[in-house]
This record gives sequence, C-alpha cells and structure tokens, in this order.
Amino acid sequence: MYEFVQIDPASHADEIAHVWWKAYDPHKPEKDTRKWLEEPQVVKTVFGAKTDGRLVAVVGLTKQLDNAIRGANLSFGGISGVATLPEHRRQRLVRGAFEQLFAYANQENIIYSALAPFDYPFYEKFGYAHAELRHRYTFHRRAIKPIKAPAGITFREYDPVQDAAGVMEVQRSMARFGSRVFQPLWKLQNTDTQHRYVLEQAGEIVGYVHFEFSEPAQWELNMKVNHTWFKYDHVLPALVDLVARFAEQAEEVQWTVGPEVPLEYYIKNPGHEKRTREGEMMVRVIKWREFCQQIRVPLFASEPVVIGLQDENCPWNNGVFQLTPVSGRLEVETTDKPAEIQFNAVQLSSAIGGLLTANRLLRLGALQCGPDAAERFTRIFPPDSYISYVGF
Repeated sequence: MYEFVQIDPASHADEIAHVWWKAYDPHKPEKDTRKWLEEPQVVKTVFGAKTDGRLVAVVGLTKQLDNAIRGANLSFGGISGVATLPEHRRQRLVRGAFEQLFAYANQENIIYSALAPFDYPFYEKFGYAHAELRHRYTFHRRAIKPIKAPAGITFREYDPVQDAAGVMEVQRSMARFGSRVFQPLWKLQNTDTQHRYVLEQAGEIVGYVHFEFSEPAQWELNMKVNHTWFKYDHVLPALVDLVARFAEQAEEVQWTVGPEVPLEYYIKNPGHEKRTREGEMMVRVIKWREFCQQIRVPLFASEPVVIGLQDENCPWNNGVFQLTPVSGRLEVETTDKPAEIQFNAVQLSSAIGGLLTANRLLRLGALQCGPDAAERFTRIFPPDSYISYVGF
C-alpha cells in the first residue's frame, strides 16, 4: 500500500536526496545529489509516495515570482525532481503526486507552471505541452564576421555584488521579445565571476554574456556561450565583438540563443554552421480564469470567442467561457453559449504556449473547430517566444 504525502524538503532532505540519487545519479556519491536541496528558493514543496514509512517517489514544486508570461508577472510553479525508486515504478505514483501538487497549487494561487520533461508523452498526460525554442549554433572560431562595436560601449568582468541588480534589469528587458522565466537575483548574486562580462554605456549596464571553455581532445579548447542578454538592440554587435575576441582561444564555438538573436547575420557563410534545436520546457495553465484576467493580449485582437475546456487534472478549470479582448486585456466569463472550440488540457497548453497556435493546430488536424473561431483565438494568443532560464 502506498500513502501520498506532502513533505517539507528541509526536514526530509536525506530521504528526498536518496530517491533522486537512485533515479538520476547512481554513478555519483549520494552526498552530491543532496546539494541541490540546499539552494535558496522562494518556496519549495515536495509531494511524494511512501510505503512502509519509506519515501519511494517525489515531485518537487518551486514557486517562482519573477517572470513575464504574455506580458504579466504570474505566480509560477516550476516542477522538478520527478523521480521514483526503480523498484517502485509503473505503480502510478507520479500521477498520485501530481494530483496532490495541482490541488496544492490551486489553493496557493499558482497560475502557470513549467517543467523539463524526460518524456513528452508522459507529461502530456498531465496537460503539459512543449513551448520552448532555442538554437545552438556550432561553428569554427573564424566564422564570425569582423564586427565594429558601436562607440561608447565598453566591457568588463562581472562583479556579483556590484552588478547583479543591473544585470537583472538587462535580463528583464529580454521580455520585449516574448515570455520569459528569469534567472533569480540570488543566482546572479551567488555565482562565480569566471568568464562573465557586462557591457556598459554611459555608466549603464546594457549587456551581459557568460561563456565557458572545455578541452575535448588534442589540447583544443571549445567555447560555449550562454546568456546573450542585451537591453537595447544596438548593444548586440558589441556583444558579438566581445565573444569573437575570446573565441580566438578556442577551436570551436557553441552558442545557444533564443530566436530573438539573429546569429546568422554575424556568421561569414550562413548555412555552413551546424544548428541544432534546443529548448525543451513544457507548460500548462493551472488556474485558467486567473491566467486570462492577468495576461496582456495584442491590441489588434478585438473579437470574442467562446471556448469549452475539459481539464481532467485541474477540474476547477472546466466550463464554457467567452473570451473578450478589450484594449489589450482579456475579459473571461462563463456562458451558456455553445462552445466554438472545445479544448482538452494538452490542446489548450499547445494553443497558448507559444510554439503553436489554434490556427496551426486546426491545420494539423489536432483541433476540431471552424477556421473563423481558430483565427479569433489565434489573434488573442499569437505565437510567443517562451524561454525559461537554463537549469530551471
């Protein structure tokens, strides 16, 4: 017999770490796995299953408040550490833990959530859909065009004490390109300074970049570039120039960026570089009404649409709703009108997550409705560049 429980990670750290170690890191010392629990978080709660007093499955929830999801700062839940001891798998223990988690999130007014999946179809069962897109470019160090940085932009090594707040503002500015879950301030304040640089103009921090070097074989260094953040578009050439200078030390450069960074423009022979798709996060709404009431929608969206929602995992979302865009806000009310589009949780997550739209889902045969209704819903929820910070 299994008992589903909600536990405090501070007082059950050894038990939780043991499950994670068995599931994720059996090749490492168990004490190394425990370190993840020691990171400061806004809220962290663990849901799990026990048998004979022993913890055998866990799902972690971190409440995250610093984000910009479709123009709104939402109470956001990061799902992590989903694990079951191997001998107890295939007992639907994770499903039971998620039932607890969703009920708790509803009570705590957590509106939106995301997770990094180990298997997409598994998490679709809980209403999550893929939403994130990044690209990793791999090229020779000489492939970057010679760039002349704009006058007046300088760079220096990052100082966590002096620069964290300014870099946080630069990171937040990236929400102009789409939905973002921000790396928290405490991480910026408690990181090493190695290969982290800020760009400044007129005393203002306007850019930030982080890179690292690895030694694969034959004494040749590889360079990885992360966190390409720039407060204003004219800062990007200076950031590329900075990366090119350090790339002289490497044989190969791997640069991971969101779709807002036109890296092909700065490569001598576009198409010769290797580009792989990154970005794995899945998202779902936990409180649909509250989500609609808080987000911003495009001003060009003006016509209402009536949708039906059947959400097995979060039944408080069920109903028929009229969505009416008004001057960039979205009014939502229950209605007796017939639904023009009927969604289940996965379909809704796909249609609002950012990668796909209702129009596209209709054309793919993944949604049943009329083209006019799909178009009106798409105008309310157009494509959106959702990016969660690495290592969420």
